[in-house]
Amino acid sequence: MSEFLPEELAVEILARLSMKDLARYRCVCKTWRDLINHRGFAERYRDISPARFVSFYDKGFYLLDMEGNNLVIKNPHKLDFPLDQAMIDESTCVLHCHGTLCVTLNNHTLIVWNPYSNHFKIVPNPGIILDSNIIGFGYDPVSNDYKLVTFIDQLGSSTAQVFEFRTGSWVETVQVPYPDWHYRERVGTFLDQYIYWIAYRSNVDRFILCFNLSTYEYRKLALPVYNEGVTCSWLGVTSQKLCVIEYEPCEKEIRVSVMEKTESWNKIISFSMLDFIYVQDRKCDYQVDFVSFTKNNDLFVTFTGYYDDFETEAEEREKKKMFLYRTGDKTFEQVRFCNSLAGFRFLGEYVESLVIFDRIFI
Repeated sequence: MSEFLPEELAVEILARLSMKDLARYRCVCKTWRDLINHRGFAERYRDISPARFVSFYDKGFYLLDMEGNNLVIKNPHKLDFPLDQAMIDESTCVLHCHGTLCVTLNNHTLIVWNPYSNHFKIVPNPGIILDSNIIGFGYDPVSNDYKLVTFIDQLGSSTAQVFEFRTGSWVETVQVPYPDWHYRERVGTFLDQYIYWIAYRSNVDRFILCFNLSTYEYRKLALPVYNEGVTCSWLGVTSQKLCVIEYEPCEKEIRVSVMEKTESWNKIISFSMLDFIYVQDRKCDYQVDFVSFTKNNDLFVTFTGYYDDFETEAEEREKKKMFLYRTGDKTFEQVRFCNSLAGFRFLGEYVESLVIFDRIFI
């Protein structure tokens, strides 16, 4: 950029500023504008931005920082949702791609929204009538376009509908001949140009549905062999690999497996919840509510314990807790709230990004 400030150093300095500051610095000169608008800068900005988790609480969205040195959450950051709060409720789902959220509204409409710029766009409903219709949100590098995908049930089959932000319209694509497929989670997991869901037709026929955002084709991928019979499974991404996170209720064990390039599975983490539950709390019946990797590849777990002691007050019969499992040294750390965790529902990870303003909000 100049003999006094090399471009590499300018990138490192600017990448540590807030998006609000970057919006101002774009106006300083053409050189800075071109640097900030470059995809390489956006990727660097995303790489070093802190990861937070979006949660739903009291008819609003909150961002929670789970990677700080002090895991005590005193004042969760409430997001300024651009629509009437009555449009979101307990059935709301949130998807994330490159700093922008896709939120399902209670009238089955979708809104794509960047919380920091507060830009948003209403996406028309392609025919979603059930809260069970699966949804995916991701980026297609082939067409350089962001896309939404959902499956609409029809007589005898389901049809994949894809919303292309470049054209601003839904496209009817491939038909799936099995409308009786069910899904572990409504929200798909995005990695590279693919979106994944855990699907099943029975306890025996369980698999991963993989949808290609470039070719609009789907494939069935095998789950880990030891996944058979496990009822609590989540998909995630760690170290740029697809992973399956499983909870085995009888053994109270959490296992994590990653998919290699050969589409084989490699188990990388296995631990018992009893390792971090206090002895006096082990008589609870525990249910894992949410599991996800952080940007640092640590594992964030929320669970609820239920007491069968009916002599205890109702609100005291339920205990909600959060832990961070640090994969580097295999230690656990409890995440503490200054107030009660009751009512918080965790929805997914969020990382700020600069990439998509001119490709979605146009």
